[in-house]
Amino acid sequence: MEEQIFPSQEWFQQLAARMQAQEDEYRRLGPMDCTMIVRVSSPGTVDQNFEVVFEALRVKSIREVEDLADIPPQHFVIEASLSIWREMIENIRAHQGPDLQHTLNYLTFPDDPMQINGPDQLETDNFYRYNRSIQKFFNGATEIPTAYG
Repeated sequence: MEEQIFPSQEWFQQLAARMQAQEDEYRRLGPMDCTMIVRVSSPGTVDQNFEVVFEALRVKSIREVEDLADIPPQHFVIEASLSIWREMIENIRAHQGPDLQHTLNYLTFPDDPMQINGPDQLETDNFYRYNRSIQKFFNGATEIPTAYG
């Protein structure tokens, strides 16, 4: 498989393809209807935002978004620096899944080093509601050769 740059629309499309290939495993976790924004910050650069729309057992759409104001209010944001995203992804790749200190649940509690937010508490709660499925989605990185940009 060709190396993909994180963060990029292509990288997230590879995760979506892995999700589609594992539909039976996602079916056991239940349908997921939410919009996730992955925000990646790097010193000296503009933050990058990627919208991933989940519908039932698949990814409906992926797009890069320059301004969060362009996103419908039904979403939650997972935000971290590029170095934290890289550490999590590399840990997932090294262990075929995250160790206990590199799960989304661990990294977002208590909002350090990753933060979860959204336009209202109901949308933010979707992160916790679908946490196992979202973690599984990111665990798809085990199969994606990744470079960081």
